[in-house]
Amino acid sequence: MTLTVLSLFDGISCGRLALDRLGIEVKYYASEVDKYALKVSKHHYPDTIHLGDVRNVRYVRHTKQLVCDSGVYDVGDIDLLIGGSPCQGFSKNGKKNDFEHEESRLIYEFERIRNECRPRYLLLENVHMKAESCALISELMNGTPNVKMYDLNSDKWVCQNRRRLYWTNIPFNPDDVHTTHPLHLKELIGDGYEGVVMRLHGCTKKDDMDNKFIPDRKVAQTITKSRYFENSALRINGQFTKYTIEQMEQLQTLPVGYTAPAGSKTQRAFCVGNGWTVCLIEDIFSGMICNGRIRATSTTQEELL
Repeated sequence: MTLTVLSLFDGISCGRLALDRLGIEVKYYASEVDKYALKVSKHHYPDTIHLGDVRNVRYVRHTKQLVCDSGVYDVGDIDLLIGGSPCQGFSKNGKKNDFEHEESRLIYEFERIRNECRPRYLLLENVHMKAESCALISELMNGTPNVKMYDLNSDKWVCQNRRRLYWTNIPFNPDDVHTTHPLHLKELIGDGYEGVVMRLHGCTKKDDMDNKFIPDRKVAQTITKSRYFENSALRINGQFTKYTIEQMEQLQTLPVGYTAPAGSKTQRAFCVGNGWTVCLIEDIFSGMICNGRIRATSTTQEELL
């Protein structure tokens, strides 16, 4: 049976890509407002139903309808609610004003919609943050039974240092990693790779890049939306070079060329940096599957999808 998925802050549909790789059929509803991310997701998944601004999405429980910018949809029960809410206020490299940041407060929209639709499963992702903020989000997510928080680094799945927090009630063992992706940058970059060059804080001159050269470093720095232009690079055959967009896609375990519909390198880099490490999400979602079918979430749910 088809899984009904509601994706908030959908971005370039990394969640749907992970479900696809697991062979899970979906009816996929997505809320996203960035026009470049929408170009990517619409190109790859033209059957996705786009809802518009998350603040205008409502799930009407007694009619099992989604009411949103683009119309009214009869959706039935929501099996899986997912989202990676904006992190600018939580990030240690951002504003550091937590829930006072306008975009970071959108996490309350995730909580509101969760309360409205009461999904069978949920997954919420955000950056590593202060303990106080983390505890508050955990409290918000406790409205769904059996939700646990996982502090995970993508470097167990692929050669990228990307520490993120995940809240989910999907049965998941973080030590049970299924991956065929490169765990050392040398595997990804190939012959000539010498190491990673990282810019010191406040440094603006390329000549100063060698002040932070790390020979044969196994993992890339976190791929962020600005990483294409800013503070990390490689040294190959003695030459300073930036990651290509295609390498950035590989570091997020996206198909090479996946973000091409976004157009420019700038917008593609933004799309990649704002996305998820797909193989990690795939491993989390695999916990929904038991003997080729979708698990029930409690003993009261006797019927599997």
